[in-house]
Amino acid sequence: MESPGLRVAMLARAVYPLHGYGGIERHVFHLSTHLARRGVAVTLYVQPPTDGPATLPGVARIETLRYDRTSPLIRPNSIIGRQLNYPWYSWQLGQRVARAVCDGAFDIVHAQGLCAFGYAMLHQRDARLRRIPFIANPHGLEEYRTPDWRKWLAYAPFRGMYSYGTRRADRAIATDACTRDDLPHYLGVAAERVVVIPSAIDADECLAPVNDAMRHALRAQLQLDGATLTLLSVGRLERNKGYHIAIDALAHLAPQLPATWRWLLVGSGHERTSLEMQAQAAGIGAHVRFVGRLDDEQLHNLYEEVDLVLHPTLYEGSSLVTLEGMIHRRPIVASAAGGIPDKVIPDVNGVLVPPGDPAALAAGIRRAIAARAAWPAWGAASAAIVRTTFDWPVVAQRTIDTYHAMRRAMVY
Repeated sequence: MESPGLRVAMLARAVYPLHGYGGIERHVFHLSTHLARRGVAVTLYVQPPTDGPATLPGVARIETLRYDRTSPLIRPNSIIGRQLNYPWYSWQLGQRVARAVCDGAFDIVHAQGLCAFGYAMLHQRDARLRRIPFIANPHGLEEYRTPDWRKWLAYAPFRGMYSYGTRRADRAIATDACTRDDLPHYLGVAAERVVVIPSAIDADECLAPVNDAMRHALRAQLQLDGATLTLLSVGRLERNKGYHIAIDALAHLAPQLPATWRWLLVGSGHERTSLEMQAQAAGIGAHVRFVGRLDDEQLHNLYEEVDLVLHPTLYEGSSLVTLEGMIHRRPIVASAAGGIPDKVIPDVNGVLVPPGDPAALAAGIRRAIAARAAWPAWGAASAAIVRTTFDWPVVAQRTIDTYHAMRRAMVY
């Protein structure tokens, strides 16, 4: 269903491919472009482009605002850099959007992450702004979940900004049904204001790059032809991804695995050296390959060449990596963290384990391997789950339906 004439202000800091390749950047890109395909006039408010052209397919207009105002000695997206940059950026962004709303330019204001903060302050004070629906998506809430006390203290300003900005919105988005209670619990959002709109992947975009030549090249590069069992993990090499837990689990399980098993880790991060040392010390270094970062074409071809996707995360947001593995019909072994239980259903398309438990993870991998005859059925179930619930055409329409419901609920 198209929605011609609906005008949306999309507030963000970064968007793929203008500013990078992260999960939120891709979320903003796909949401904006899929809304545009349905006739929504999207004006995207972001910082000036750094990595690509200043246009997005179908997006009506891109308004830019300077984000980085720190010293060159401070990385703009470090914890200190964000503490200095984000409050000012969000406030200036909010003022610009508020002026446009008062001029009658928009029907909906949709804010991503910390970008809700500045507009929320103005929305609270100006009755004219409260005539236009305001919806906020706080995303993964990493600042609330970290077990590292140093990060917990450093993230305190962000938690204040997230909580205030999201609480003041007319609706707050939970990206999975199983995490909708997190918004009242962590951010103090009234339960009746929470709406579930999943994070998503573009299934056709994930499958389009798959080709025999790239698959063959990857098999040769990674020496997979002799492997009888290949596991794949994708994500930043950081402590919260639980790869140290997976090493302990695989070391425990190794005597029961085929002699030529492989575990591929795709991604980069500051934990790489310690993980390499841990794998060597555990006696499984020869089976573990740190692949580094791959581009989209390489990654989606690699999914087709592995047997099982392993995601041992300690805490999580929605987990787009899990969805990518699912659309490629791979069986999934993952932690029951964040939004993953909405996607991985035990014995239907994979295995769930408690996060942070090496013995439970080893048992989960063993259980998945024992069910190898069911993997084709698991793959078909995964693809169906993605297509019906977590594919961007579906989620964009769900977002539009939410916009219309909010407009109907407004009292003028």
